[in-house]
Order: sequence, then structure tokens, then C-alpha cells
Amino acid sequence: MYSKSIETMNGKKILEKKEWHYYIDEEGSHITVSVPIGKPAPGFDVMYTLNESEKETYLQIGLKALEERIEDMKMNFSNYEMNSWR
Repeated sequence: MYSKSIETMNGKKILEKKEWHYYIDEEGSHITVSVPIGKPAPGFDVMYTLNESEKETYLQIGLKALEERIEDMKMNFSNYEMNSWR
């Protein structure tokens, strides 16, 4: 399901999400993209914090600005920060 602007208890604001595809959070002045991947086991959240240029473009045109980044995160996950589901 797709949603916009949800405030979480830990101070992060979920700007957008599509369950099991991507999550875009804002905390302070940082915007982070998180992409869940099931493999390699046990599964990971692949994370990337937007630089200022990417952040400005995202805020201007929305998700379209991040489509290539999200696909790259899925394919080249080892080039990004990864948080294990365990």
C-alpha cells in the first residue's frame, strides 16, 4: 500500500512508502531511502541517505527523482548500507 507523510514515534516522518518496495523517511534535515530485499538470507533493508542535490530534486518532483536510485539499490545492494532483519 502507498501512503504519504506519517509521523512515527521515534521522530522520523515517513514521507512515502510502498510496502515491501521502498520507504522514504525524513529525520531532521536528512531524507533516507530504504529498500527491503529478501536475499541474501536473512533479508536486509538497503539504506541510502540523499545528498543535498538529490534531496532538492526529490522535494521538487517527488518519487520520479528516486526511481533509478531505488532500482540500483535492489541490484547493487552491496554498495549500500545494509541492516539485517535479524
